[in-house]
Amino acid sequence: MEVRELHKKTKNTLPQAERDELVKKMRKEDDKMRTGMFEFIDAQGGFLEFSYRKYPEEPIKTIKLFHGEICDLPMGIIKHLNNTKKKVRRYSLELPTNGKVPRSYEVISRVRFTPTDVL
Repeated sequence: MEVRELHKKTKNTLPQAERDELVKKMRKEDDKMRTGMFEFIDAQGGFLEFSYRKYPEEPIKTIKLFHGEICDLPMGIIKHLNNTKKKVRRYSLELPTNGKVPRSYEVISRVRFTPTDVL
């Protein structure tokens, strides 16, 4: 006879008061408005439309940005936009000796939001 006990992994979470304080601090940083220019590098002259919600209690926002548009956006959305990247895969022209195709990739930014302070 074999008896096994399975236990769930315990989660290390902050107390609710500390968690609420950290979320409030993050929201305050993310809600700061910045003016800047949006650039859609993938499709210049086009637009980018996406839905965004970072915190569970807030409503879902649908945002449509046009290439070259100067607009006001919160810092949370700006950070989200500037971290939008795509991988471009590159294959080697040499035939592999071990049967595997050597691959590498380059990470390219898809969109960019540049604050007017920098422009």
